[in-house]
Amino acid sequence: MTSQTDSATTSRIRLADATLAIYTSITLLGVIAAASWKGLFSDERELFVIIVGTSITLAVAHAWAAVAAHRLVHSTGLSASERRHELRGMAVIITVGAAASAAFGVSALVSDNLDQSVQLTILVLIAVLFLVGIVGSRRRGDSWPRAVGWGVADASIGLAVLALKVLVGS
Repeated sequence: MTSQTDSATTSRIRLADATLAIYTSITLLGVIAAASWKGLFSDERELFVIIVGTSITLAVAHAWAAVAAHRLVHSTGLSASERRHELRGMAVIITVGAAASAAFGVSALVSDNLDQSVQLTILVLIAVLFLVGIVGSRRRGDSWPRAVGWGVADASIGLAVLALKVLVGS
């Protein structure tokens, strides 16, 4: 493998990781906002199950979509390399879900205020979006101000999803 091929592979992996981290964060933001503002749970445990369940469902859906799409397009199963790539994608999704679950779980343990626990979890997911923007931009070689700008842009998308949920859901 040439260094150009290695670089292209690394770039595709980073693209997939960032895409899944952003997608998972935005999806969880929407689910948590909708569940919270619609009162679709009665206590902390139920919301925790919603967060964990959504994360696992996203990971499984992503993996199955890759397997099914590959079969439809190529009429074969995934190669070992492709399976590792999809498992890595599942790990990214689970990691973002674990960050949200941990934020909610710890907050719920130390506070009796469910709204504060939800807000902290939302802030953590917005922080994930912000960090993905910064890390991706810095890896590309952008300056710190430009990287922060990308972080703000990513976080703003999360905030826009929340605003939309408030407007549509209320």
